[in-house]
Amino acid sequence: MVDERPIDGSRWGEWARAGSERWEVVGRSYSVFARNTAELMNLLNIPSTNTAVAMQSMGDDAEATAPYWDELDQWLHNQLASAVSLVDHQRRVLSYYEADFPALVAEYTGRNGAIIRMNEAAFLRDLRNYLLHYGVPPIIQTLHLRPVEGSGTGLLVKLSAEHLLKWSEWKAAARGYLSSFGERDGPVLGRDVATYATAMGGVFAWLFQQRQLVMSGENIPDRFRMQA
Repeated sequence: MVDERPIDGSRWGEWARAGSERWEVVGRSYSVFARNTAELMNLLNIPSTNTAVAMQSMGDDAEATAPYWDELDQWLHNQLASAVSLVDHQRRVLSYYEADFPALVAEYTGRNGAIIRMNEAAFLRDLRNYLLHYGVPPIIQTLHLRPVEGSGTGLLVKLSAEHLLKWSEWKAAARGYLSSFGERDGPVLGRDVATYATAMGGVFAWLFQQRQLVMSGENIPDRFRMQA
């Protein structure tokens, strides 16, 4: 049944405006994350789809390949930083609505929990701190004699698990994931980024749909209605 009591427009309007500001922040933050992810994936796909670039990247001419690896460093930093910012910004939205819409927050927590349990998420979230506090990405490349799925040249850009594990601050989930790789092997960067970004995209698509729900006149919290 729809509550017919009149709304205290002043109080509800102030609450609605403050909520809208938070939605705008998280929307812009997600846009930055999506753009950084697209730029990083475009860069990672170049050697895997272009034979000439793949051969050059495997060669000994460091001067010729340096611009590519420098740009890869840049976009990897950008993508990981924007992912952390996005998580922090959505917390402001959830904390704001938690008292009035606990079911929404509980649903988000469950959906996000599924991402947190992913190996790719655990690794990439810790990788940001590795890059900030320890070292640069330890790139290794694997060239298959036959192209692998999703890689037209057979070239895969990976990060060396052996080198990454020299850092002592990996959390248990990320350390376990890195320890699963053999010698001279490690996570395929493009695969992990794509898997994580796709999962984040699904959760945030759901979250943005909830904006209409919390702003609906039918769902205005009782505390903003006039008492009889």
